[in-house]
Amino acid sequence: MSPAQARRQVSDILDLTAAAAAERVRARELEPRELFEAYRARAAADDLNAFTWVADAPPAEDPARDAPLGGVPIAVKDLFCTEGVPSQAGSRILEGYRPPYTATVVERLSAAGAPLLAKTNQDEFAMGSSNENSGFGPVLNPWDRTRVPGGSSGGSAAAVAAGLAPWAIGTDTGGSIRQPAALCGIVGMKPTYGACSRYGMIAFASSLDQAGPLTCDVTDAALLLGQMIGRDHCDSTSLDFPGEIALPRAEDLRGVRLGVPEELTGAQGGVEPGVRERFEATLRIAEELGASVEPCRLPHAPMPCRPTT
Repeated sequence: MSPAQARRQVSDILDLTAAAAAERVRARELEPRELFEAYRARAAADDLNAFTWVADAPPAEDPARDAPLGGVPIAVKDLFCTEGVPSQAGSRILEGYRPPYTATVVERLSAAGAPLLAKTNQDEFAMGSSNENSGFGPVLNPWDRTRVPGGSSGGSAAAVAAGLAPWAIGTDTGGSIRQPAALCGIVGMKPTYGACSRYGMIAFASSLDQAGPLTCDVTDAALLLGQMIGRDHCDSTSLDFPGEIALPRAEDLRGVRLGVPEELTGAQGGVEPGVRERFEATLRIAEELGASVEPCRLPHAPMPCRPTT
C-alpha cells in the first residue's frame, strides 16, 4: 500500500461515526487495533490542548467483536478516576494522581468494548464554563481557535468535534456537557440525575453532577448512554433505568412538541442577535421536519438584580 493509500484509509476510518465503526468491526471489515491506532495517532498530534493524557499503546487484548460498543475507543474527562492513569480533574493539585480504581461508568464502557483512548482537559475541578481555567492550559475551539470550546467538558467536546476521538464522556452540573457541545457543534446530553453512577467521579456538586455522552450524532449518543446507565451499589443515588435505550430510527420530528420559553428568548432574555438568528433558524428547521413549536412560560426563570442601597 502506498503512503497516499494509507492516508486515505486512515481518513476513511476517521470519517466513520462510532456506530458505523462498530458495525465495520463486527463485520470484520475493520480491526479494533487498526481503529485504535488511527485515533491514537490523531490524538497524539492534538494541537487544541484537548487532552491531558493519551494512551501510548493499544490495549493488550482486543475487545470482543460482538461487544455492544465494538472496540470503538473513547476519550474520558479528566475527573473520572481511571486505575493507573492520570486522573487530575484539570488541576495541578492532583497532577500525576493515578487512582487505584476506575469510575463505574468508565468500567462499564470498557466492559462493553470501548477501550480508553485518552483523558480530556477540563476547567479545574469542573468549576468553569469556558475551559480557560484548567491547570493544564486552555482548550481551543476547533472551529475557531480564537474562541473557547465551552466548559467544563470542553476537552471532550473539542476532541469529538475535531475528530480526535470518535466519542467522549463528560460531566454536567449546570451545563458542562450541553454548553460545550453547543459551542463545538456536536451532540451533548445530561441524563436524568441518578441514571448514571457517580462513583469514581471527582465531585463538583454531588447533588447535581451527572455523567453523559458527547458524540457526533444522536445515534452514537444513544448507543453510548445505553452502556452507562443503571444502578450501582457504590452510588446510593443511582437508579434502575426503566428500560433499554432505543437507537433513534425516525427521519423526521413528527409528534415532537417543542416549548419556547418567552422569559429566556424574548426581549429580556439577553440573547445576542447572532445567536437569536441561529436559534430561530433552527426552530424553522424543526417545524419543517414536522415538530410542533409553541411558546411557553417559565415564570420562575427571570432573576432581576436587586437594587443596592
